[in-house]
Amino acid sequence: MKLILIFILSIIINCCFSIIPTSIRLAFTKNQDEVRVTWWTDEAMESPIVLFNNEMFVPNQDSVNGIEATVMSYDTLGFHGHPTTAILTGLQEMTQYFYSIGNKHSDEYSEVFNFTTGKINQIGGQVTPFSLSIFGDMGYGGKGLDSDFYTVANLYERSNDLAFNIHVGDIAYADETWETAINGNQTIWNQFLDSINPVSSHLIYMTCPGNHDIFYDLSVYRRTWLMPTDDNDQVSWYSFDYNGVHFVGISSEHDFLPLSPQHTWIENDLKNFRSNNPDNFIIMFAHRPFYCSTVWNWCNTTEDYLKKAFVYSLENLLYKYNVDMFISGHTHSSERTLPTYNGQPIGTYSNPKATIHITVGTGGNSEGNQHHWYPQPIWSSGYRISDNGFGLMNFINSTTLSWQFVANINNTIIDEIFITKGQF
Repeated sequence: MKLILIFILSIIINCCFSIIPTSIRLAFTKNQDEVRVTWWTDEAMESPIVLFNNEMFVPNQDSVNGIEATVMSYDTLGFHGHPTTAILTGLQEMTQYFYSIGNKHSDEYSEVFNFTTGKINQIGGQVTPFSLSIFGDMGYGGKGLDSDFYTVANLYERSNDLAFNIHVGDIAYADETWETAINGNQTIWNQFLDSINPVSSHLIYMTCPGNHDIFYDLSVYRRTWLMPTDDNDQVSWYSFDYNGVHFVGISSEHDFLPLSPQHTWIENDLKNFRSNNPDNFIIMFAHRPFYCSTVWNWCNTTEDYLKKAFVYSLENLLYKYNVDMFISGHTHSSERTLPTYNGQPIGTYSNPKATIHITVGTGGNSEGNQHHWYPQPIWSSGYRISDNGFGLMNFINSTTLSWQFVANINNTIIDEIFITKGQF
């Protein structure tokens, strides 16, 4: 009899734990009055729901808004469980919201989290001041300062000053062995998602794919990171607006050649936005950089033909449509260019006549950082470091922003520049 009770109790416990929401993430949608909430459970929830309100509430007591969620499944060999997602609609601007994830059928809910919305339909070149963090190449399993622990801890400490995060590819590093190179390692993937949960459940967490995120067919990435694309099962490029600034996320891991679907989309997006907003900032991001100078194949402009094709195909669009900054990772270091086009510096930070490029692949991962550099190119600002950390982009007003690099070792700013909105 005692064994039967223990067996039944273990079933109940396992069942309850299997539907506990973990790896909670927030993302923008195509509409500025919405926020997407996504999470993972081992077993599918019977009636998943997100409760939300602009005041603190008790999930099974107070009457609040509720949005039913959609349960998905992975179709990649070796990955199990259920990404689940809901879109919170009709949100008011510049408002703090509280939310809880639950299973309506069992009346069980998570703790209450919160986030804050931005301005809605900011137009006319106006910018409402805000700050965001941006970093790349952050994965689970690194040692010491090469761990993502320090980046996440420092971001969490600064989270009340940030509007959202952008992770420019190479997420989790779940493909580091021969056995996991094709399909990835879900244990590492989930451990990473859980490690960023203190940040991603509170701040919007936007991404673009890197070479370590492809696995077999990118379906794990796409069902984990539901970005505001035109078709999440097929494409990984998108744009969004926040407080008067236009952000464009592209994929350096897909076809980017002229006449490709992505190239056509990028030009149409930039053209449409710039024709209606001649004076607004445009920030573009992807995993791979146009300019870098670490001793590594991608930074060798004479030998890496994929790099040549990337620059040849896309850099002219940045110049043609006055893209102010391009942020990337891929190299495990941080450096910034002068305003540069076609390999030549044009203008200054106070009067840019071309795009400013910054690499920040310094989130921390098991591969470690790169410490060797080619001789300083003419387009380089001279700032080149191998410390782990993250970037902060602070929009001060409609014509000025600042870029800061925060070193993980002491959570302090070790580089800062001010950039004036350029016209070119």
